[in-house]
Amino acid sequence: MHKVLVIDDEKLLVKSTCLALKYRGFETLGALDGKAGLTALETFHPDLILLDIMMPGLDGWEVLGQLKDKAETRNIPVIVFTAREYSNGQAMARERGAVDLVAKPFESDELATLIRGYVNAPGSL
Repeated sequence: MHKVLVIDDEKLLVKSTCLALKYRGFETLGALDGKAGLTALETFHPDLILLDIMMPGLDGWEVLGQLKDKAETRNIPVIVFTAREYSNGQAMARERGAVDLVAKPFESDELATLIRGYVNAPGSL
């Protein structure tokens, strides 16, 4: 079973995303801010991270930077999601080390399919 860490400051979104992904066969854990997400990595070793960009304190770009700076976490695929429109969002996300960007709101089935594509890819865990 693949493990997904969901980091977002919107409690309802974290809960609903975790439930939707569990229903689709993933093991999930939610974190309500960047710091909690980084702390969760110490015990929950995800195969993929869903990361919100706009969070108070440590925002998603900062969390992504820290993930990509550490040897233990740099190879974990990260999908960033955001409600904010970025004119070059996909390119910006990839330049910073994310594998993809998903706009909120999103369809749970489509998200699960996208995640499976990254965790089942050759060379993934």
